[in-house]
Amino acid sequence: MDEDHQDLAEPTTSFTGNSDICQQLLDRYAHSSAQQHRHLCATAAATRSIIQASDLPLTPVSYFAATITSLSNSKSLDSTAFAAVTSFLSIVLPLVHKAEIKQEKAAEAVGFLIEIVEGSSGSLGTSSVRAVVKCVGVLVAEFCDSNDWNSVKLGLDWLLKFSLDKRPKVRKCAQDCVLTVFKSFESSAAIKKASKSVYSLLDEHMTLAIKMTVAKSVDGSKDDTMSRPECQEVLHLLNMIKHVVPYLSVKMRSKVLSKLSKTLRSQFSAVTRHIFDLISVIFETSGTEVIVPCAENIINLLVSYISLQDKNPADTSLFAATLVKTALCKLHDGDIKEWTVYLPMVTESISGFLSSEADTALKASNIFKELINCLIDGKLFSTIQNQGIEDEVIHSDEFEAIKTTCAVFHNTLNTSSRIPNEHFLAAISFLFLKLGEISDMFTKDIVLKLADLMNVASGSALDIEHLQDCIGSAIVAMGPEKFLGLLPISLGAKDLSCSNAWLIPILKKNIVGSSLGFFMSHIIPLAESFQKASCKVKKAVIGQDLQAYARGCWELLPAFCCKPSDTSQNFGALAKLLIPFLKDSSMLENIAISLQELINQNKSALTSYHGSEGRTKVQNTGLAENTAVDLKSRHFYSKKTASRNIKALASCSKELLQALTNVLFETPPDKHRHLKGAIGCFASITDSSVTTQIFIASLEKFHLIEDICERGKLESETNGSGGVEDSDATSIKKDANRCQILDLASCFVDGSGEDLVKLIYSVVRCALQATGEVGHIEAYQALSRILEKHSWFCSSHFVEVMDLLIGVKCNIKLLKSRFACFRTLLMHAIMSNVDEDNTKAFLILNEIILALKDSDEEGRKASYDVLNGINSELRNSSNGTSDGPYHKIISMILGYLSGSSPHIKSGVVAALSVFVYNDPNICLLMPDIVPSVMELLHNKSVEVTKAVLGFVKVLVSCLQANDLQHYHSDIVNGILPWSSISRNHFRSKVRDLLGFILF
Repeated sequence: MDEDHQDLAEPTTSFTGNSDICQQLLDRYAHSSAQQHRHLCATAAATRSIIQASDLPLTPVSYFAATITSLSNSKSLDSTAFAAVTSFLSIVLPLVHKAEIKQEKAAEAVGFLIEIVEGSSGSLGTSSVRAVVKCVGVLVAEFCDSNDWNSVKLGLDWLLKFSLDKRPKVRKCAQDCVLTVFKSFESSAAIKKASKSVYSLLDEHMTLAIKMTVAKSVDGSKDDTMSRPECQEVLHLLNMIKHVVPYLSVKMRSKVLSKLSKTLRSQFSAVTRHIFDLISVIFETSGTEVIVPCAENIINLLVSYISLQDKNPADTSLFAATLVKTALCKLHDGDIKEWTVYLPMVTESISGFLSSEADTALKASNIFKELINCLIDGKLFSTIQNQGIEDEVIHSDEFEAIKTTCAVFHNTLNTSSRIPNEHFLAAISFLFLKLGEISDMFTKDIVLKLADLMNVASGSALDIEHLQDCIGSAIVAMGPEKFLGLLPISLGAKDLSCSNAWLIPILKKNIVGSSLGFFMSHIIPLAESFQKASCKVKKAVIGQDLQAYARGCWELLPAFCCKPSDTSQNFGALAKLLIPFLKDSSMLENIAISLQELINQNKSALTSYHGSEGRTKVQNTGLAENTAVDLKSRHFYSKKTASRNIKALASCSKELLQALTNVLFETPPDKHRHLKGAIGCFASITDSSVTTQIFIASLEKFHLIEDICERGKLESETNGSGGVEDSDATSIKKDANRCQILDLASCFVDGSGEDLVKLIYSVVRCALQATGEVGHIEAYQALSRILEKHSWFCSSHFVEVMDLLIGVKCNIKLLKSRFACFRTLLMHAIMSNVDEDNTKAFLILNEIILALKDSDEEGRKASYDVLNGINSELRNSSNGTSDGPYHKIISMILGYLSGSSPHIKSGVVAALSVFVYNDPNICLLMPDIVPSVMELLHNKSVEVTKAVLGFVKVLVSCLQANDLQHYHSDIVNGILPWSSISRNHFRSKVRDLLGFILF
């Protein structure tokens, strides 16, 4: 039997010490035809007989003692029997409780087992040796005295020897045992001596290890030298130490690292990867006390290895870069200043890989980012912020290291006129962002070089985009003020040529936390200079370019309004400057967006300090997530700042609201979206008396104040003066005016007081009661906002509003807006226990259900949308009780199934399908739903049957199989009679449903 392939020690898992181990083996292997299993069972049975003959309990410790006794007669055992006995021992021993074998007996057993193996003169097979190794490992780790070195020395040294064995299974088992033994040590004295044993083993092999580092290799392949057994032992040794090195004493780890530094070479060898693996574990698990003594030598050697680039495998060079990164971070975290000496040379070595093929460049870029993220931790930034630029700071080691690192990138950029790849630019971007506001002190030359590349850019569109993103990172980091100080956008006085105009779109995407004052003092004058110059030039093309630059400058306004640092100080001046420009249609959208941005971000900060932070103009820069978050938090408003900003914004709200309102009335509807948003934002922070005043003035302006009557009728309807043509013309004009007023009303609702809400409702009522449907969509939109934002109005005017809506005929195009009102009203009615409100609720449901059957797709969609919205809102607010609002509306819908027309019934089934699709569990909570729907199949209505089959399809596709079983009988009995009906595809639909249910 080939024991290398028939290892009896394998079945060592899932046995228990709570029952007879022999019986467990017999239960498992009695019927196995494998020879090794038969021998194992025979050994177990024989051992059990010995124990029973001695009248001892069949416990693991009894089996252990009996098996050891059997091994004492090992000379009489053939190789097969010996393998079976040792394998049985390796199964039994881990099941013995720790206190059941005394420490001195365990030490004796270790010596005995070792003596058997050593006395065999290598005649034992793999399975036997592996089993003994495992037993020795268990005895040393679990039963010997780990605080007494003499108790464990023999066993550990022997395990260390076999951890280099040429047989993989023996070696792996021994290495696992060595690791377990090291983990068991509690005494520092034992750890020190055990560590010394490992180091001694390494020391013995060092001469050969050093020779192996100069062995020739081609493309990483080994030469003949590496196939020698002693060379393989070195590799096994390094692998073993890699696993135990975290448990070695600090002194020995330092000595191991020192030894390894002697094996490092600048060129790849057969042991390079093993050495790097071991150094990596030491770096990751050790502090500066281990790394510092060898840091200079190891870092220099690793940098030398990295610098050879193509002469060494790329993966090992990147591994070396990772090792250097870890070492420098350890030095930095330990406040060891030497990291500043190594950073520039490390950066230079890594930068060579940033221009390699994509995968290598990406990995190198990430390593550099991790390095910079660790080393530039904000201390220098704080020092400069607090003390300014002083000689002590400028000449500090940290300052000089960062400056030299940036010079490395600048020098690399200078070596080529081509745009660097995205990974090189991503590394620079990260450097910009990590340095933040002080980056201008270190990266001026880099910025100017990037600008030169941009000015002569001739690469692909993607390359240019990456370059723009990199420049954008510089803008984000240092802010537009400092950036434009380094690289200004300017207009030539003589030839009217513009320099760096390509910066405008980049600025637009990458400004956050800047200054309104800077926009007014620098950007606006720049825009004006472009505009004036465009009027002077004779060539139309140049004039058009200059006008485009002027517009581009103005388009920077939204970006400068993203978390500006001086809102409270400078918004008043900005508001006065912007009001005249509102009449310029080309400026209107940017101004409206900017005003919304200013208000929303401050309101957001007031709502929750950790809430929504608004948009951040850090786009397409490939930032690490933690850096992007850091940049956002750097410009996040405190509640105090936001409150101060809101006051400044509100102080100008009257003038701005009036100006925005005037523009709303003068611009076409397609320009209203952002304008209405700005009006709504200002109305939300303005005193209601101001918005009321503006609204009344607007009504008077359009002569609509007299139209608002107590009953909501239009005086113009009862006024018989004027001819038909005059009346028509007046009506058309009044309708147009009313639409504009209703647009304004929708904007004013959020911040309105009670009086203004009632006034707006009066305008809405007049519009809905007017002849024709002009203005109805605007009226519905205003009303839906009133109902949504002012719950008091919904409660106090519920019946009145319902009567108004029910009395108004609705075009299919208006259903979406009408149903928006109905949704809030229905929610109120469902929550209310007032009988009249419940009656009105049925009117709403009736209209929604009828719309589900509308021939127009738009009407059906509006109905489905409102049902989905109601379902979601009620489920989120429901308390889950049987009389809760969620159950209540389902019960109301189910009520339509009795006595209604087939048309209504089919609509009700469609409505129930919507609720089941969103929440299949409703069928389990309300078990009457499915039987009630299935009962409809008996009325033979084609329309109803189609709806019910659709309901069943939703049911079987949404419910879990276990839950669906509750309804198998109802469903099958209901749909089966329709399986023979071919019209309307009933037969195929039923067949598909039955297939899904049954199979």
